[in-house]
Amino acid sequence: MKTGWLQAGVVGLLLAGPAIASDELSLAKINTAEFNSATAVVGQADREGANTQARINQLDDKTRALLDETRKTLAKAEQLGLYNAQMATIIANQEDELSSIQAQLDTIDDTEEGVLPLMQLMVEQLAADINAGVPFLSNERKTRVAVLTDMLGRADVTVSEKFRRVLEALQIEVDYGRTIEAYREKVQGIAYDYLRIGRVAIYRQALDGSQAWIWNVNSDDWQSVGSNINHISLARRVAEQSIAPQLITLPLASPSVISDEGGQ
Repeated sequence: MKTGWLQAGVVGLLLAGPAIASDELSLAKINTAEFNSATAVVGQADREGANTQARINQLDDKTRALLDETRKTLAKAEQLGLYNAQMATIIANQEDELSSIQAQLDTIDDTEEGVLPLMQLMVEQLAADINAGVPFLSNERKTRVAVLTDMLGRADVTVSEKFRRVLEALQIEVDYGRTIEAYREKVQGIAYDYLRIGRVAIYRQALDGSQAWIWNVNSDDWQSVGSNINHISLARRVAEQSIAPQLITLPLASPSVISDEGGQ
C-alpha cells in the first residue's frame, strides 16, 4: 500500500510539473513586457527631462542676456542723467552770458559815441608829440599816424579794432622810452647812421664816422658834438649788440654841452 501511494504521488508531481513551468513562463513574459514598458517610460522621461533642461538653459542664457542689457541700459541712463545735469548748467551760464551780451549791445551806441572822439583825440596828440619831440624814425612814426587817421574814418573797421590799433601805436611810442636803438636812414638823399637813447636824445653820424650831431630840441636843429664822435660810435656798437654793454658818457642837448656849429 505504501509503495503504491508513493508511485501515485510521483506520477502526480510529474503530471503537475509542466503546468507549473508554463505558469512561470507566462509570468516571465509579463515581467519582461512590463520592464520594457517601464524602460520606455523612463527613456521618454529622460528625453523630456533633457528637453526641459535645454529649454531651461536657453531661458537662463536669455535671462543673463536680458540682465546684462538691463545693467547697460541703467548705466547709460545714469550717464545721460549726469550729462543732462551738466548741460543744464552750461545752458544756464549761456543764458546769463546772452543776457550780458544783450545788455552790452543795448549800450553800444552810447559807447561808440564816447570812444570815437577819444580815439581821434589820442591820434591827434600822438601826431603832435611826434612833430614836437626828438625826430627819430620820423618816416615810420608819421606813416603809422597817417594809417591810424585813415582807419578812424573807415566804416568797414570795427570800433574795437580801431581802439586796439590806436593802443598798439601808443604802446610802441611808450616802448621807445625804454630802449636804445641804432639804425640807418636817408634824409634828402643822404644816408646817416643814427643812435637813439630812449626818447631823450637822438644822434647821427656820417657814414665814414668823421662827423656826428645831436638833435637840439631848443633850436629844432642838428648840432655838432665835436670831440664826442668816438663816444657815439662806441654807443652805437653797444646798441647794435656788437660789443658788451658798458658805461659811456654822451652829451645831451643843452647849451652848456652843445657847440655853436650849425647842423648839417
